[in-house]
Amino acid sequence: MDYETYRKIKKGNSKTLETLIDAHLKKAWFISFQLTENVCRGAPLLINAWKISIEQIISAQTAPIENFREILHSNLLKLYLIGVGEDPAFASLPIPRVAQKYQQFVEEIELLPDDLKPVYFMSVYGNLSTNCLAQILGIPDESVTKTVKRATEVITETSGALRQDKWATKTRLSAEFRNPSDSGFENIDIPIYLSTSLIHEINHLLNKPLDKPGIQNRKEQNTMATKTNSVGVKGRTRPVGQKNNKKTKIIVISAVVLAVAILGIVFIPKLINSNTRKNSSITTYNVEAITTGNVDTTISGSGTLTPVSKETLVTANAGTITAVNYEVGDMVEKDAVIATAEDDNGNKTDFTAPYDCVLIELPISTEDELDANSQIAMVMGTDGFTMGIAVDELDISTVKVGQDVDFTIDAVDGDYTGKVTAVSYNGSSSGGTTAYQITAKVDYTEGVYPGMSASAEIVIESSGEGLLVPVDAVRTSGDDNYIYLAPNGSADGTEYAEDELDISDLTKVAVETGMSDGSYILIESDELDEGDLIVITKITSTQTGSDSENQGGFGGMGGFPGDGGMDFGDFDFENFDPSNMPNGFPGGFGGN
Repeated sequence: MDYETYRKIKKGNSKTLETLIDAHLKKAWFISFQLTENVCRGAPLLINAWKISIEQIISAQTAPIENFREILHSNLLKLYLIGVGEDPAFASLPIPRVAQKYQQFVEEIELLPDDLKPVYFMSVYGNLSTNCLAQILGIPDESVTKTVKRATEVITETSGALRQDKWATKTRLSAEFRNPSDSGFENIDIPIYLSTSLIHEINHLLNKPLDKPGIQNRKEQNTMATKTNSVGVKGRTRPVGQKNNKKTKIIVISAVVLAVAILGIVFIPKLINSNTRKNSSITTYNVEAITTGNVDTTISGSGTLTPVSKETLVTANAGTITAVNYEVGDMVEKDAVIATAEDDNGNKTDFTAPYDCVLIELPISTEDELDANSQIAMVMGTDGFTMGIAVDELDISTVKVGQDVDFTIDAVDGDYTGKVTAVSYNGSSSGGTTAYQITAKVDYTEGVYPGMSASAEIVIESSGEGLLVPVDAVRTSGDDNYIYLAPNGSADGTEYAEDELDISDLTKVAVETGMSDGSYILIESDELDEGDLIVITKITSTQTGSDSENQGGFGGMGGFPGDGGMDFGDFDFENFDPSNMPNGFPGGFGGN
């Protein structure tokens, strides 16, 4: 995530939050439902994951290395694995539906067994890297790769064989649907109650009161919108009209009373339920040694591999195949004869490899009689693969031709390094954001086939060597950052229960913080060295929707500052502006 976006989120900038919602809500709703298969579980999963993601960014000392999509989708998976209870208030929500042409992929997902579905789904459609999934699940990268591969095999077995033309069409549609730009999810409708519930919770999280907007000229009402400090959704703000009529004030007061009643019915049970879970957390203190190393700022993407060179050999005239010298999968040197055909006049034609290649299709056998323009073979050059990667507009300026690209190919073990070979200046807009296509090339590797899924990561900034500590080790007080030294006699790996250690008795050391990769952060201090032992507070929760006091783990599981009560004691009913009431109340952010 770039620093400017990070800074604006920390400040609760409404335009930035609007942009995030416009860009990511549709796909996140699809993911939430597909994971839970239940709107009453999917909606709370979505809302809690969104809150946690915003909280993580706000509480982070430096800009996270991941973009918002990765943070949100990671939290969706984490919460799903923990388990999210049903909320019957969302029972009337329709399920999210994609365009009909993509429905076949949804049906394939639904056929996967429970042990394969989450990993495959979050890898292919959640765009989470193999490494990220491995960290969330606590398993080796190889296990993630094998799970994705097995799920792919299950889908292939279920789908059965397809003709070449149908396979080509399916591959194209799959690439469209899996595109990180989320264009495949544009047809999904977001129910008003879902969006307004999410908006309400984020505004509650930000704890921002409504401004008192001024009165605008009626001639400006079609072009100007109410400005508030709360987050707004594009197209849902209304211009402020004159409010001098006493009848209007009565309507306004009635509307607010109705609003309070609805909010009480919908949200107070949730708040009460949340408060009953405040004590469902366990605090431990872990002792770890300060290490040295560096952290990188990266951008990542995923896609499918396309061979740099591919060619189909066809007959010029009708004839009979007299010799076939190779099999599918064989390496063939340039100018080597793959097959020979003889026409009715006894003229022989050798079909040779145009370059060093791999034989990927060979639909012929000796003595086959072929018409003119019949396929002899399809070959793929050994000069490598390319992959298109969609890069967000905020990151595209950091990508240059010639930069190293680290590739992970889902179906093949190992990591590979390639290069950026092209950067497009023609962007594609979707959901309020613009993405630019870059092309990366990786060398040919045996066992890698066209169309395989791969993930790519580009390092755009490296911190250099320095002292590293877990992000959870750094505490903040005002503008100062500090860490706690471990008590005398401690050893690396020691774990203290909450009642075994008084954190206030520990020595605090002020530190300057640097770059972070989301797990570790660079620090500077004249009082610290590699190997010094420090204390890290770990607070874990066994339930979703716990209080915001429960920091750590996933960065705080739900909840908001304050007790969540509804205190309308200072509310200005007399001057309340009905234009701040969202369309289709309840819910809605104010305009911006």
